[in-house]
Amino acid sequence: MTTQQCDHLLDYYNGHLSELEKAQFEKHLKSCPQCQEELLELEQLIAFMPFASDVVEPPKDLEDRVLSNILGDEKTTAAHEPFSRKKKKAWFLPSIAAALALSLIGNAYLFTQLEDQDEVVEQATIDQVVQYVDLAAVNSKAKGTASIIKQGTQTSMVVQASELQELSDDEVYQVWLIKDDKPERAGTFVTSRDGKGSVVFKFNEEFTKKDWDTVAITLEPDADSQLPQGNIVLASEI
Repeated sequence: MTTQQCDHLLDYYNGHLSELEKAQFEKHLKSCPQCQEELLELEQLIAFMPFASDVVEPPKDLEDRVLSNILGDEKTTAAHEPFSRKKKKAWFLPSIAAALALSLIGNAYLFTQLEDQDEVVEQATIDQVVQYVDLAAVNSKAKGTASIIKQGTQTSMVVQASELQELSDDEVYQVWLIKDDKPERAGTFVTSRDGKGSVVFKFNEEFTKKDWDTVAITLEPDADSQLPQGNIVLASEI
């Protein structure tokens, strides 16, 4: 049965999903034979495409003609022999090929949206890391970092973690910023297959004004928790 997650197959294959969307799709992929089959067909089609073109052999008299021109030889070269073409039997999966074509068009569109390289370099030079901390594991083997970055007037926090426990059902990891024992939600993420996860949280005016004292990651039963319900996995003072 096709689900909404199945619609993300091409975006997943081309790397167009966010970390959260990628992890959610990979979780879906484990239990969806249809997506597994179509993903395999895409990979086989890409692997085959270099062989779908005709291989053209050069004329047999090409070497003689080139040497003749270099040495100034006025001898008449041998009559050109027709090219011989080695045909390879081509096979195509029409629906997959069409979908791949649309996907490649999407790639081209994305490339046209990229900024000029000089502007990107200039922007990178004005990003400022305001604070960086290593997160300490709490009853786990997880590792993580939290960075507060200022980009012009925008302040954001980037949280990255690895060696996290695998999620089940609706479980998520929730990031919290804490001030005087009062936690505020600061992003939600799920893990990839290798136990990694990350989130970028943009501060609004209220968050920017507060002098936060702690950042923590908890394992929550679902994404609806307005206050921490699960166990703390990683935490650090900031």
